[in-house]
Amino acid sequence: MKQGLNCLLLILTMLGPKTTNAQVFNAGIGGNNTKNLLERLDADVLRHNPDLVIVMVGTNDMLNSKKMIYYRNYAHNLEEIIQRIKVKGAEVVLMTPPPVDSVYLFQRHDRNAYREIPNVKMDSTRQIIKKLARKDGLGCIDFFQIFSDMGLPEHNRDLFFRNEQNSGAKDGVHPTALGYRFIAETVFDYLKMNALLEKGQKMVCFGDSITHGAGTKNKDTVTGQNYPAVLSALIQQHFQK
Repeated sequence: MKQGLNCLLLILTMLGPKTTNAQVFNAGIGGNNTKNLLERLDADVLRHNPDLVIVMVGTNDMLNSKKMIYYRNYAHNLEEIIQRIKVKGAEVVLMTPPPVDSVYLFQRHDRNAYREIPNVKMDSTRQIIKKLARKDGLGCIDFFQIFSDMGLPEHNRDLFFRNEQNSGAKDGVHPTALGYRFIAETVFDYLKMNALLEKGQKMVCFGDSITHGAGTKNKDTVTGQNYPAVLSALIQQHFQK
């Protein structure tokens, strides 16, 4: 009898977290573009059998001088990512990458490599993402527009993107801990508003260094200051109420 009770308790313990808590996975890797995401989609995303995948990618495709690709290749790659996720039965939410501080960008990359102003390229990328979201019936969170409306990034003055004043870093691309929290809270509100939060769901945040959590403690985990980590905490709090 005692052995039977112990087995029952073990089964309930194993089932408990799956039925009450959502699992969030951080599948961000710094320097990745859409080609890299396609190459690791199976290993880093689909193997988790996710219910929902949140995709933010494009900064390296457009602004990293070693990773730049044409708009048409970007659109093709992103569409393939979307379809390979959808065929597995998972929901997809796209996010547009935020604008950048070109002053810092041109200190790391030769400005002659850019045929367009960096944020013009990012706005064009935004349009591609929104077009694919409409075509495929996907959710889309437009962080490019959100941060642009806030006037961010503002060179050496804002608190949301890493700069010399707030972090001693000539960055202008990656968020600060405050910026990552803002992204996570915006994503959480969107998921809640659109009934995309469920107990026991598996959620993968898929992308580049902004998903990875560049510049924060415990990056690429779900226990640090990166946006997947903050999102995970918000979701756990939501289901504990």
